[in-house]
Amino acid sequence: MSGSRFDVSSRIAGIQVEHAAKRSAAAAAHAAQYLAEANGTVRQNRLLSERALADRLYGLARASLPALRNVGYRDMFTSFAQELPRFIWKTIRVNPADEALAREQFPDAEILFDKAITGGLEVLSAGGEVRVVNTFEKRLESMWEEMLPEIMKEVMEQCP
Repeated sequence: MSGSRFDVSSRIAGIQVEHAAKRSAAAAAHAAQYLAEANGTVRQNRLLSERALADRLYGLARASLPALRNVGYRDMFTSFAQELPRFIWKTIRVNPADEALAREQFPDAEILFDKAITGGLEVLSAGGEVRVVNTFEKRLESMWEEMLPEIMKEVMEQCP
């Protein structure tokens, strides 16, 4: 009988070891799942924070556009007008402060005013088939995705 007790004790010990290993594996799997979920949440929060920062930076960049009107704006406006394709431009939309500049560049066109344009111009051809937007806002918008990584890098270097 002592042999059978030994066998039973040995089997019990084996089962206990097996259960302990299963519990340990289950706990490790559970911990790995929680860690993966936590890392996913951290990544998502970081992406949301970076997007919010990018949006804020874009807003600040847009708000700084009026400063571009300070020095040399006449030459800048003229260069924007000269960049346009050769068409008979019927309608010119500009900031109200740019009326004289627009009339100089486009004496035969209808000049419309738009306070949402900080600088530059939007033009429409005589037949309405060609429209060109050459404004500060449009230039910022089209260059933003190219500029953003470098700006974000600089901002992140400033953060402790």
